[in-house]
Amino acid sequence: MLAGEHQGVKYYLFPGLAALPGVRHGVFTRRGGVSQGAFATLNISFGVGDDPRAVRENRRRLAAALGLAALQSARQVHGCDAAVVEGPLLPGQTPETADILITARPGVGLLIAAADCQAVLLYDPRRQVVANVHCGWRNQVHNVLGRAVGLLRTGFDCTPEDLHAAIGPGLGPCCAEFVHYRREFPREYWDYQVRPGYFDLWRLSADQLAAAGVPPDHIECARLCTRCLPGDFYSYRRDRLTGRHGTVIALSGDPER
Repeated sequence: MLAGEHQGVKYYLFPGLAALPGVRHGVFTRRGGVSQGAFATLNISFGVGDDPRAVRENRRRLAAALGLAALQSARQVHGCDAAVVEGPLLPGQTPETADILITARPGVGLLIAAADCQAVLLYDPRRQVVANVHCGWRNQVHNVLGRAVGLLRTGFDCTPEDLHAAIGPGLGPCCAEFVHYRREFPREYWDYQVRPGYFDLWRLSADQLAAAGVPPDHIECARLCTRCLPGDFYSYRRDRLTGRHGTVIALSGDPER
């Protein structure tokens, strides 16, 4: 991962995705914001009990770091519903419930909040469309990544072989323990155990993307465990009362840059 910083806001970039023209992205850490206490400092979630004024300022800083005029998020519910984003919501509008955000409009950042789940970025440089997917284990059980690829194919005429994917930080195989996995995961997922009760959810996401047609050499993985890195990431498993870090992707508006 490449490291970036803008006025104290720390973020990471995927090398392969960063080398592609027409797209901007950032995997933001928890550093560089104004939130206090358990939410210190760059919490971008309105739903965890933080001061809304701090969250708004933190989101403004994310947008500024990537040179974006607007960010769009949705209420995430660990499902497979999608929202096609045509532009930013007007003040007072309620965000849709969605775990898949898609846009073909340049300059609008798609924001996914996480604190152990993965944010998975998708980009089609030929069709100029991006998606950001909230991908926790519940979403994985329902193959949210396969659904996202399918929606890009049917709704935007994307060819899966053209897609580039990037799997963000999340629980690593070191910490993804599931005591009740026999009732939480289908039997075919049990092969992703690295030792009894611990699962490699990064590999599961990569395999689901590949099964949907994304070329394996177009798939990057951050391989950063949120629970193991308290200085960089929020983790619900580690802290329970905590904030959410943000991952953003947007079309730059210039497919040559």
